[in-house]
Amino acid sequence: MPRCILLASILGCLLVAAACSRAPPEEHAEETFTTPSRIVTETRPLALSKDQLDRATDLYRRGEHDSVRAALVPILAEARAVFDSVSESRILTLLGQSAYREGDFATARLISEQALDLKLAIGLEAEYSPSYNALGLIAWRQSRLSDALDLYAKTAESATADTLRARAVVAINRGLVASDLGDFKGARLEFEKGRDLSRQISNTRLEGIALINLGMLEIWTGNPAGAFEFLRQAGDRYREAEVVDLEINVLGQRGSAYTAVGELGKAIAVLDSAVALARDRGIQHEEASNLETLAEAYRTAGEYRRALDLYEEAEGINEKLGLAQETGSDQRRRADIYASLGELSLARDYAERALATHRAGDARWEQLSDLVLLADVSDEMGDARASDRYLSEARQLAGEFDARTARVFTALAEARISDRAGRPRRVLTVLAEAWDELASGGYDSEWEAHVFEARAHRRLGQLDSAVVAGRAAVRAVERVRTSLRSEALRSAYSTHRERVYSSLVAILLQLGDPTEAFEIAASARGRALLERLAPSGWGSNRDPDNGNELEETEAALRRVGELSVRLRQFDELPSVDRDSAALGEIAQLLADARSAYEDARIRAIESEPAATALLGSRRTRASEMMSALRPDEALVLYLVTAEIGVGFVVRDDVVRSFEIPISDESLSRRVRVARELVGNPQIDGTAARDALRGLHELLIEPALRGGYLAGVERLIVVPHGVLTYLPFGALISAAGRFLVEDFALQVLPSAAVLPVLRSQPSPAESALSSAIAFAPLPKTLPATKAEVQAVKGAFSRGWTVEGRRATERRFRQALAEAEVVHVATHGTLNVLNPLFSFLEFAPGPEERGENDGRLEIHEVLGLAINSSVVFLSGCETGLGASWSTEFERGEDYATLALAFLYAGAQNVVATLWPVEDEGAAAFAARFYAELEDSDPVFALARAQRELISHPNYTEPYYWAAYRLAGAGLTTARTKATAVR
Repeated sequence: MPRCILLASILGCLLVAAACSRAPPEEHAEETFTTPSRIVTETRPLALSKDQLDRATDLYRRGEHDSVRAALVPILAEARAVFDSVSESRILTLLGQSAYREGDFATARLISEQALDLKLAIGLEAEYSPSYNALGLIAWRQSRLSDALDLYAKTAESATADTLRARAVVAINRGLVASDLGDFKGARLEFEKGRDLSRQISNTRLEGIALINLGMLEIWTGNPAGAFEFLRQAGDRYREAEVVDLEINVLGQRGSAYTAVGELGKAIAVLDSAVALARDRGIQHEEASNLETLAEAYRTAGEYRRALDLYEEAEGINEKLGLAQETGSDQRRRADIYASLGELSLARDYAERALATHRAGDARWEQLSDLVLLADVSDEMGDARASDRYLSEARQLAGEFDARTARVFTALAEARISDRAGRPRRVLTVLAEAWDELASGGYDSEWEAHVFEARAHRRLGQLDSAVVAGRAAVRAVERVRTSLRSEALRSAYSTHRERVYSSLVAILLQLGDPTEAFEIAASARGRALLERLAPSGWGSNRDPDNGNELEETEAALRRVGELSVRLRQFDELPSVDRDSAALGEIAQLLADARSAYEDARIRAIESEPAATALLGSRRTRASEMMSALRPDEALVLYLVTAEIGVGFVVRDDVVRSFEIPISDESLSRRVRVARELVGNPQIDGTAARDALRGLHELLIEPALRGGYLAGVERLIVVPHGVLTYLPFGALISAAGRFLVEDFALQVLPSAAVLPVLRSQPSPAESALSSAIAFAPLPKTLPATKAEVQAVKGAFSRGWTVEGRRATERRFRQALAEAEVVHVATHGTLNVLNPLFSFLEFAPGPEERGENDGRLEIHEVLGLAINSSVVFLSGCETGLGASWSTEFERGEDYATLALAFLYAGAQNVVATLWPVEDEGAAAFAARFYAELEDSDPVFALARAQRELISHPNYTEPYYWAAYRLAGAGLTTARTKATAVR
């Protein structure tokens, strides 16, 4: 059974170390060549002059490795022709270092070994040390850790000049090997030694490398907050040394630290900059490392598919570069995500590959992650023997590490396995032993520990203790969730941690407290409506007192634009004219400006109650909900997860609950079958009716049997997960009646939105009298012409806009002025980028910008809509992207319908599947005829009931696709003016 999460939080939280950007070594680049103590070829002129060497070294420093080769390869041939071994060795050394920086480690090793052999042959003793160091770095990158240590020892032994610098270099690079071996105490001593020696010789570049490695170690050993000061100091040193390449690593390590402390928005901002800089400089191993760290941030946020893509991209680079350890780590991270998605066989296959790779390279710290993942996956697959074996190996290995992360990691893994086995006392024992480590905070693991604790107490009947732990788990999730700047990430983060909420809901219901249980269930709503907002519309139909937020947002956006232009201008310069230090400074300023922009954007949006309610960010209060409901109304909210299935019925005076005895996986299958049957007019209706009866029995009948819906005429449904795609009105009771025949229905994205929408102006005393109907495609959709004429005829002041006149610009104008706006056209979902789903209009004369004939979701979000009713008579205008792809929670409300609702529309009618156009015309005529005497909810219900009784349209295919989102009422609006 798929889980909401398997190891994403723990592998993400505690082994951000494994996803952490690799710390930089010290490479001896600019000080490689010194005066030799003995030159065999001193009777011949040197083929390589000092000026040529200086120019090539400068190109190397700037990262222009193609130019390094172009400058040195011809001279290499000349040196060989005249048997100038000194010049040949130096050229080879610099070419090897250049290949290393490009990530071509196999070539770097081959060339560097040739260079060393020449130096040994001619006795160029002063240059032995940097060659040994270069080969040691290559061995480290290729996970030949024993070879690396041997080569570093030779580096120190052969140093004949600048011995303090050589000792500092060796200390730093030995520290990296110790880190990979899990010897963190030894690594810290080496890094501190390298830092102190660097300070003695005033080498700011080398000191910066030591500082960044100390920051990395803080992350790996469980103190990510302690990393920031080291990284700040490292950044200062690199700016002094004017080395932009190493600034990439500072950004990567900052991204790792931000991810570890739950500041995912900041992590993504700095990591985007790090990846961009690495690509600009052509440093592939740094690009891969930062892609991995960025993927870790997305995985922690619950954006699994995005994380998989990034890991796959990084793995491809690492394989090309021959980086076995990094390739293995990418395989494990992908295995972890596959496990979280329920693809266990695939997860075990990838994890076993990762373990074999890391054992071959003796990467013991990485092996710990592999073993814990394999223990968990094996247990999930029912292979207890293999799980015990892997967990035992992991515990033994963790005991050898002096690292908090290793202890937390294994404790949570054992708690998870014990929880799955139904051993609550063992869960509490394991967690008690690790509480001191967990209480230190810093990682996104606290919430999971509290969930296990709550579940264990509940199983033991200790409900008061269970509630305390459950509330602590919710608080821990909310701390991280509220730190995210992106609403899309907030959505994914909370929806992939549903069990935090569902565990507490189950406990509260067991204690007999449905009111708080309802509030927690409603808080679990995280929606991905706004991934990117069109800033031009902010404030246009919002609170006028929010001018400061709007001004701040626009100023930040202008700053982002200015810096982006400057960065592009740098990219367009010839390589020789680029100022690396200035480039790094601009990139950092751009990252900071993007962060400021996002901060201002979120403040501007979340100062609007309607926006936060629509997005699921606003806490739902049962008392507010009851006050917003009328006596003849009931709100029904569903929560169905792997742990619990429950429905809540809220009336104006009480909250009740009922059990839904089905798993989320089984419910998902049944909803999909029902929807596919109902949405296909070619399929016999008998099978569809059977499926709809079964769902009515699960989702509605318990509330009816309990008397919870007595006296109710209007049902306000707040669906969850796959229920978003269910045509509730088509559910069939045991008596054979469709649900819409007994209740008028409307749908809301979250319960919190109802009190906000109901706080708008009082319902209009007079009926809606003006409407504008659009038919942009009368030739390809011929029935839309009759449809819009029917709309026009239903109003005393009605207009139609057809064909080439039905432009996007005219539609925008109508939304600002008309009481009712109807559009009959194609609605197209963009599966990969839901905010670019669109309604199709006739293109305007200029055919660009806001008149290109494609009104996209992100554009709708910036509109100022004053219409009481917007009717989107298109294909699947009410669906999110999830239905068109593999279903993923959190995407359900990135829809055209809710974009219109967010932009100010009071009620939006949209469709769940492509509707046959003649049936659409018939439905529209009946809906508007009923709207003259009814509010939109009852008009919709009566239109649906009329079609049910019509012999040509009785099947749900023709009428059940329509549903209404919004307040369900209409308010007095500005009267429409004609669109000419």
